[in-house]
Amino acid sequence: MTKAEFALSRLGIPLSWLAELDNVPVPNGLTDALGDRYLCRHSPVFAAIRQSAIDFGYRFSAADTPLWRDYQCCSLASLDRILGEKTIPYLDTGTTFRRLVEAHPNARVTPRFIRGSVRRNFTFHESAHCVAHSILQAAAAELRALEPNEGRRGVLEGILAESFANTVEVLAQAFSHMTLSDSVFHSLNSYHSFKPEREALLNAAAAEIGTEARFSVLVISYFEANLTAREPDETIFARVARASECDGKHVLQLAESAFGLHAGFRESTTPAWFELMGLSGEYNALAKEGWLDHPSNQHFVRGLARQLWGAAGSV
Repeated sequence: MTKAEFALSRLGIPLSWLAELDNVPVPNGLTDALGDRYLCRHSPVFAAIRQSAIDFGYRFSAADTPLWRDYQCCSLASLDRILGEKTIPYLDTGTTFRRLVEAHPNARVTPRFIRGSVRRNFTFHESAHCVAHSILQAAAAELRALEPNEGRRGVLEGILAESFANTVEVLAQAFSHMTLSDSVFHSLNSYHSFKPEREALLNAAAAEIGTEARFSVLVISYFEANLTAREPDETIFARVARASECDGKHVLQLAESAFGLHAGFRESTTPAWFELMGLSGEYNALAKEGWLDHPSNQHFVRGLARQLWGAAGSV
């Protein structure tokens, strides 16, 4: 963070400055979602996921519909309907913010105030789920051959899609524009808070193993993190290295960062979602198995990661 940005973070950010940063023409940007156009402009991962979702036939809507209302009430239970209706709901935070700026053109607020007061949108995360779902549908026959049981296959599809969403949300932070505005706009459009030190790790990993391998390691690491509530150990890290066919200091650090996934999410939210889907037994069984110990499964996930990497802009 520059000295000027640090001063702004302490003294308060001019609302008009934030509005101006987000008021940029960009393909596929949502004019009524605060920070969306900024991220589409400055984050190639954010822009690529948006384009991929649109290419797969998904649309974005802030219209007051039953899906929109249910998503605002219980987003976790709405994923199947998002996939089925091919519509990703979001809140119109941009219009409200512009009215606020018009009413208080000289107002300055702290980043904490913005993050705590403005409702968040998760179109980025939901789009990643939609993109992964479409790619997995195309690979359905191959996955069915590996896992004939429909319930277990449903768990694997859900975990792989979530791992892709986790990966792209983290990778988006490897392309910072301005630390202060990045931190504000990422916090309003992602589950992952912006951390400058994460950018350094991601860039170092890319220098060591390349961007495609970095992507594969992250997807596989998040797969392991999402599929178990246990703390990581050498067995899990060795499995990540074998499955990704990568090794080295930064591979280990990427895997460790993936297991920094919020413990409450791993221990409560994920099992609860599969319980809701009627798949808790299958989830619990897979969580104990070490699915990626099998070479054929490793081969499938590496191939899938290659396709997902392309959908994320090959960065």
